[in-house]
Amino acid sequence: MKINNFRYKAIALGLGAASLLSTTSCTDDFLDGQIPDQVSAANMTSLDHYRSMLDALYGGKKVVEYDAKFNWVFNEGAAGNLYNVYQDEGTAFKLQIKESNSIMAEGYRAIYAGIIATANRIIHMDMSAAEFGEDQKKIIIAEAKLMRAYAHFMATEYWGAVPLILDTDKSSSLSKPLVTRATVYAAVEQDLIEAEALLPEKQEKNSLQPTKWAAKGLLAKLYLTMAACKANPNLKKGNANNLFQCSDLGYSSEVLYQRVIELTTEIINSGAFQLATHNEMFGTPQYENSPETILAWHYVGGGWGEGSQYQCQMARESVWSPGAGWGGGKGLCYTLYNDFNKTDARLREVAMYANQPYTTVKGETFTYGKDLMDGIGVLNNIKKFVWGADGINHFMSHRARFDILRLSQVYMMRQEAKMLKNGDKSAEFSDMEDLNTVLTAHNANYTKTSMAYYTRLEGKLVNIENVKVGNETYSSRNGAEGFNPLKDRVTGNTGVKMYHTQHRTDFIQELRKEFAMEGQAWFDLKRLYYMDQEAAYHFLKEQDRACYMVQAPNVEDPETEADYDRQALVNDITWQRVDRNEDGIKNPSGQEETIDVDGFNENDTWFLPFPADVDVRLGIEVGSPAQNLVGAVKDGSYPY
Repeated sequence: MKINNFRYKAIALGLGAASLLSTTSCTDDFLDGQIPDQVSAANMTSLDHYRSMLDALYGGKKVVEYDAKFNWVFNEGAAGNLYNVYQDEGTAFKLQIKESNSIMAEGYRAIYAGIIATANRIIHMDMSAAEFGEDQKKIIIAEAKLMRAYAHFMATEYWGAVPLILDTDKSSSLSKPLVTRATVYAAVEQDLIEAEALLPEKQEKNSLQPTKWAAKGLLAKLYLTMAACKANPNLKKGNANNLFQCSDLGYSSEVLYQRVIELTTEIINSGAFQLATHNEMFGTPQYENSPETILAWHYVGGGWGEGSQYQCQMARESVWSPGAGWGGGKGLCYTLYNDFNKTDARLREVAMYANQPYTTVKGETFTYGKDLMDGIGVLNNIKKFVWGADGINHFMSHRARFDILRLSQVYMMRQEAKMLKNGDKSAEFSDMEDLNTVLTAHNANYTKTSMAYYTRLEGKLVNIENVKVGNETYSSRNGAEGFNPLKDRVTGNTGVKMYHTQHRTDFIQELRKEFAMEGQAWFDLKRLYYMDQEAAYHFLKEQDRACYMVQAPNVEDPETEADYDRQALVNDITWQRVDRNEDGIKNPSGQEETIDVDGFNENDTWFLPFPADVDVRLGIEVGSPAQNLVGAVKDGSYPY
């Protein structure tokens, strides 16, 4: 079998030759440039040849599109961790996600053309010319199945009913059917169980190589997700594509939670990984695995499109990312930032904030203050994974490691399973040993004696009718009585208890604080959504994403956070606009910045709409039902 014709593979996955060529610099090489297009299986003789293909799964340039924007735009923006209202990036934070969003298409391409197609190539490759033993060949296939499983898991959590591609060569059809999430779950489970049985307990010579503990950890994450869905028998199932159908694999939620506890306990007791401080994991450039790392993306840097763009996208200015820094308007959502105690050591590693000194790898020290805060809509900027390191060959191509799974997540999954095993997400739970182990190791400066998984806040959403702003009249929400969205500040309205003035004290918030900016927030929020859509909807409201900073009155030269007020903006018909004059009158070119929580929830955008350029090429009739092929996956007759 020749490793060629990758352009066809993209078409068969619904991506189209034109879109593929636009992202691969006009080359047919569908991996990452490490394996020439003309190389045949007969020439694939050494372990290094196969490692080159495997390494592409963990951060090759066809996977870079996932890191470039999609990961943080949707996992952090849509979940409400990352304040960002810029163009297509900001539509996720504003919950105005449309099928035409170009960033969503990039993520889809990375998952299907970058990971799944590459993994399938490896799994089905003729290895008869390979000059190494059968046991090593099995490990190679196990690694590919591990990453294929994770890619399919991501796909169904993002889009719901999706194509399940287990053998790219089986059909030349341009159309691949959508299958139910239960079908995808069955395939993910099968891949992970097979991978776990064959992967080694310890890494061999290559630092990217996953172990059986990675398979166990991802399996625990799958079961935790399935359990959340199974726990709610009232979750609606009327959608034609069965987006809300979680599982018909025969497991109860109690059995699934117990399996999570068993798998996570095995990983913890293995002693293969150790908890580390956030400074050790994120404080300086991190390329190799940390003591906590179980599975990670590894971007190697190089030329344009070969390494990570994250640092450039998040850095407050170019001193933190030589060449460019486009993160000035990005920061933690205020209600997340405000929930961190300033003595919590994790805050300093996830965000830059007032009066804190930060040192680049060049030894330059800066104090985050007036010079960094003035004129932007956030009180902090992102620091996690931003180090000030030089790019290798291009300022948008950095070497970097981003954890997919680390030991803290294993502890937190076990804690979550214990809390939810009895089925009450709102009940106080007293055994917080796993959470406290993580908090103590990470110098959070607090522990918990009890908490609920989710606690609804008691804030108010107050309708304001006919608010006059300049010459325009609005009806708005989430302000106190008499609230003037042009002049009044949060601190001046004490008559109504508002969401952004409160602090969350539940496990959902502990997940946000521990893993902020690590690409996990959307998956965590989705589990709450599966259990209780109304609770997840209110969680979005309670974030009050439209709360942002403004310079306090009579402060001409702001230096600290105290020199800024937090202005409450409305969630629906919002005052927040760009390009207005000092009287609040919108200029003709002004752009609306609506935070549309209600529309997001009512339109079932909890599963992202299929990217438009993908949907057309898949040949899927809009509204056509997804196929339930669980049985075919289990008995090996699945045709795609």
